[in-house]
This record gives sequence, structure tokens and C-alpha cells, in this order.
Amino acid sequence: MLFRRHVFAAVVLVLAATVVVGAASAARGAGGGGPSTPTNLRITATTDYSISLAWDASRGSGDWWYCVQRPPAGCIRVNPPQTSITITNLMPDTTFTYVVYAINSRGHRSGDSNSVTYTTPPDVTPPAPAPQLSQTYLRPTRIGVSWTASTDNTSQVWYTLYHNGEPQIWDVIGLRSYTLFNLEQGTTHEFKVVARDRYFNLAESNVISVTTPTSTDTTPPTAPTNLTGQLIENEAWISWTQSTDDTDPPSDILYDTYVDDQRTADGILGGGSTVAYCQTFGLATFTVRAVDSSGNVSEPSNGLTFNCPF
Repeated sequence: MLFRRHVFAAVVLVLAATVVVGAASAARGAGGGGPSTPTNLRITATTDYSISLAWDASRGSGDWWYCVQRPPAGCIRVNPPQTSITITNLMPDTTFTYVVYAINSRGHRSGDSNSVTYTTPPDVTPPAPAPQLSQTYLRPTRIGVSWTASTDNTSQVWYTLYHNGEPQIWDVIGLRSYTLFNLEQGTTHEFKVVARDRYFNLAESNVISVTTPTSTDTTPPTAPTNLTGQLIENEAWISWTQSTDDTDPPSDILYDTYVDDQRTADGILGGGSTVAYCQTFGLATFTVRAVDSSGNVSEPSNGLTFNCPF
């Protein structure tokens, strides 16, 4: 008799567990008020860096939708009756695994569909077309160059400008022109641009050689006047009245900023204002000098003294 009671109790426990599991499953699917599980997730098309997916529809009522998920990332919403999606701009040389489930506005979600996996190939294609480099500005102490844009199939494009084999500017986005100042008269300079994508596929431009002309001009521009400005944190926002020159138009006059008589960087061509930066902590005097295209340097402007915080 005792044996029969134990068997009966075991049967009752099994039935109770079955009921609980069934109830939990129903709450997760349509029986709990949510849509049913989508099935037969499949890949319908691919390119190197895109994938198209489709699946068999769920059943549901009210406000609900599909969530296409790439673990561990979030989901992409797809509204029924649509049961397909194309995902673009995938990263090269990466494996992606997708599942889809349905969920309603009350947070009831179905189970996950089967998963599908796709691996993109590595990116071995350089930006195209290769940049075309040309000279755009030439003065006795200055050379300006520009280059055409390249595009890439997977990423942005970065440019590096080489001057005599050394990087003059490197890994810049968007910039496609540059002017070198303070060169020697009558000297020859070689230029090349290299475009690269995120995966370091390279496209090289043509190489150009440019020789600066010589000049007999030895007269400097007039000194800039009326230097004014204010210090904002470590930035000196300054402006001045522009200089004049005996041979150069205003657009060819370069303005260099000095902090305590030390030139900070190549200046502003044909401008009347700039932002200069503190170089040390404490009091610092800012001045501006004008430089013509033959390299003649003016006397300094009046000085502005600021208390630099750093």
C-alpha cells in the first residue's frame, strides 16, 4: 500500500510540473496574450557587406511587431505584415548571427526563431578613384596644392600629404587642399597624396614637383595695428587692422601670431583675426606680424598681455 501511495504522489508531481511548464510556455507565446513565434528565418540574398533576411509570419492581435536581433546588439523593428529586411553597411571580416522574435506593446514576446549566421569577407578594396594632385598656388616662399576626392565602399577616406617624402599633414578627413609657407626661394619640392580607408587599403596620387620662383622684393609689409582681443580659458581671440605691402595684394599677406616673441604656428592668409593659444602659465604677451609672399616680415603689432591659466 505504501508503494502505491508513493507512485501516486510521483505521478501527481509530474502532472503538476507539466502544467507549470505548459503555462510558462503559453505566457511566452500567443497563449499569454503575445504573438506566436516566427519560424523559418532564412537568408534570401547577400552582398559583401549586406544581408537580406525573411521569415514565416507570426500570429498576433493588437499592436505588435517583429524584432530582428543581432546578439548582443539591440533589435531592428519590422512591422507586420512585412516579414523581411535588408541590413546594410556590415563591417568587413565579421561574423553576424541573427534571430527574430515577435513582441507586443504590453511587453509580451514570443520565443526566438532559429538563428542564421553570415560572415562578411575582408575589405581589400582601396579608395577610388586615386586622388589627382595639382599645384594651385605658387609664390616665392609658398606652394599651394589640392587633390580630388576618393570614395570607399566601406568607410570614410583619410588623406596624408607627403612633402619631400615626409608627412606634412596626415590622416585628415575632408581636407583636400593645403598651402606650405616659409619656404626658400628657388627651391624644388615634391608632393604626393595617399588616400586610405578604415582597413588601411591605400590609393596613391600622382607625384608633382614644384619649384618656387625667386624675387627681388626686400620691402616688408606695414605692421598690423589696433590689435585687440580677449582671453577665453587658454584661447586668445584676437583681431587687428590689416597691413599693406608694396607688391602683394591684401589676400597674399600672411599674419603670424607670436607669444612672448615666439612664433606659434603658420598663420592666417589674408585675414584679420585668429585664435591663438597660451603656451605657458602666467603672463604672456601676444603680437602679430605680417609676412609678404617673398618672405619679408613686418615689425610687430602692438602687444596684448593676458594672464594664461595654463
